[in-house]
Amino acid sequence: MLDIKEINKLAIPAILYNITEPLIGLVDTAVIGQMEGDVTSAQAGIGLAAGIISTLVWGLAQIRTAVSALISQYLGKDKLDQIASLVPQSLIFSALVGILFWIITALYFIPIANFLFISKSPSILSDADVYYQIRAIGLPFSLLIAGLFGVFRGFQNTSLAMYAAFIGGGLNVILDIVLVKYYHLGIAGVAWASVASQLAMVLVCLFFLKRKTPFPLKPKRKLNPEFKTMLIISGNMLIRTLALNAAFIIALRYASKYGEASLAAYAIGIQIWLFSSFFIDGYSTAGNAMAGKYLGERNHEKLKALVIKLLKINVIVALGLAATYAVLYPYLGSWFNNDVEVLLVFNSFLWLVILAQPLNSIAFTMDGIFKGMGKAKLLRNTLMIGSFLIFLPTLLLTDYLGWEIMSIWTAFVAWMAFRGGTLVYWFFKKV
Repeated sequence: MLDIKEINKLAIPAILYNITEPLIGLVDTAVIGQMEGDVTSAQAGIGLAAGIISTLVWGLAQIRTAVSALISQYLGKDKLDQIASLVPQSLIFSALVGILFWIITALYFIPIANFLFISKSPSILSDADVYYQIRAIGLPFSLLIAGLFGVFRGFQNTSLAMYAAFIGGGLNVILDIVLVKYYHLGIAGVAWASVASQLAMVLVCLFFLKRKTPFPLKPKRKLNPEFKTMLIISGNMLIRTLALNAAFIIALRYASKYGEASLAAYAIGIQIWLFSSFFIDGYSTAGNAMAGKYLGERNHEKLKALVIKLLKINVIVALGLAATYAVLYPYLGSWFNNDVEVLLVFNSFLWLVILAQPLNSIAFTMDGIFKGMGKAKLLRNTLMIGSFLIFLPTLLLTDYLGWEIMSIWTAFVAWMAFRGGTLVYWFFKKV
């Protein structure tokens, strides 16, 4: 019999650390929205730069998924000592990748931004460049944090990640207020606050790794036998994430095309979407850890029971979020921006964000299960089909019909419905 206490022990800390990152983004957006000067331009610029940061982190942090899946499976086999040396090797690899992409993207940010986004506003690009040049310093930290969180998840202890996220998130909020409100550093202040909080999280996570897990900090010269498997899983997940982020990049590009107010409204909307997604993803994280463990134990009955239980829980969580947003509908946008035009655009599509929540819950639940099982190829193919054969055609058609900002959110809803439906089918009919 599946114990709900075992699920909650992993899920509740996961929910709390999952929402930290989008909550930081929401605080950043709200703090910038209260500055003097051209707030709409600043929020739009941060939205562009943050979109690239998110693309890079989501794309490059796939070591987390691979390491988590491998650790949980070896834990189920009771052979954890055979995977221990992979942990420091994976962290060094993640940090080196982060440093490489920090240098490349910081040097060529303006050409990259011009290629990815249709923004003719020099002020938006200037604000985006200021924010990005500082935030990019934190890319190695972001990848290290992702890798360390993956280790903790595979080890069936999401509480360690929660404590680290609380410390980093709390520090970020304090520094946001101090640097922007009292030192008047504006966009640069928000960016430096994020980098400082990321560094703090890395240090806390390394401390936990040393004190609370059996994994060493010092790497061995000889690569772990599973290093190649880790790279294969990460490669498939990277392709998947590139397809996922292609959808977000295209969405940002179209939001930019629709004008400054639409871009600022989209930046607020996507922060709420991400906040909700990471909230729902907490139980999916528990599924990720437990699915790998049950697969290692070859306990297929518990694996099936886990999926059914998590689907029920996550749909209920999503409906609760949807109801909350519906109640707050008249007030939500004004917490981030007081511009009348931005609020009109935001309120025009918020109902679609609400509608998407149950669909998101199904997709994220199944994502977590298949990640824990190491089924990266299936996840890759589902995302590629969803992004290029569902999301993009829907966006192009509705844009052609003149739906403007509604085109983006309609495409997102269709995209999530396909992802969730396909993975549920594959699990119960094929896997």
